[in-house]
Amino acid sequence: MELKQLLYFKTIVEEGTISKAAQKLHMAQPPLSMQLKQLEEELKAQLIIRTHHGIELTNAGKLFYKRALQILSLSELTKSEIINPEVTILRFGMTSSNHSLINYLDNELFSNIKLSFRIHEGSTYEMLDLLLTHNIDMAFVRTPFDQSQVKAIHLCDEPMVAVGQESFFKQPMNYMKDYHNVPLIIHQRYLSFISDYCLQYNFNPFIKFTCDDSCTSLLYAKNGYGIAIVPKRAIDLIDYPIHIEELLDKQLYTSIVIIHRKDEILDEHLHQIISAYLHMFTL
Repeated sequence: MELKQLLYFKTIVEEGTISKAAQKLHMAQPPLSMQLKQLEEELKAQLIIRTHHGIELTNAGKLFYKRALQILSLSELTKSEIINPEVTILRFGMTSSNHSLINYLDNELFSNIKLSFRIHEGSTYEMLDLLLTHNIDMAFVRTPFDQSQVKAIHLCDEPMVAVGQESFFKQPMNYMKDYHNVPLIIHQRYLSFISDYCLQYNFNPFIKFTCDDSCTSLLYAKNGYGIAIVPKRAIDLIDYPIHIEELLDKQLYTSIVIIHRKDEILDEHLHQIISAYLHMFTL
């Protein structure tokens, strides 16, 4: 398996068809198809299914695509470090609901010409995967998750909030039980968490939409599709007028946590970042 094969596969997935990928790579289609066939033979697994609309990834293809991205990223990082040894590359991850935390970093850190940043975004579980496969060195994630394989540094607890157009709200609506029969927009990450909690009050929530990003949840709420239930810090992403209710259910609180690999010495700049956030959240 060669890096060029990973690049070929990545391009096929992102372009949606082999013919479009061949055009993007400035090569003929038959050689690209042959490279894909050789890759599948080496892995002893089918990676894509050709359809009338393009391609679909098999389960093996989805896993291989994720790993290909990680390997290519690590290859690019290694090349950058060798070509520019005087530049330190900081690699960390953020979940969508924590993304606004980047705004609190010291501007001097970003203006340092000897620092370069690789910021990955995704779910808590994706951040854990990237961390344990050494594709990032630190991440800002949210509970609940299995903390047994990582060093976890607790920053703060915060409530969920309900976000939506004013017409959906009938005061008071400060508890989850007040959202019985209201169309809800829930991050897939919190679906079972919230549904199980609602069962304590003997109702199944009306889940109108699930999605994989807090920004998407908030956008759907803005468009009037329902009420988004998101961690409170996610509302920092909102730059438009919309109704917000803080939920007082303590059982729905989540924690913002910094994670890094156990028994590993972090770069001094990452230590500075962690110290800055610990100071900020303890004031």
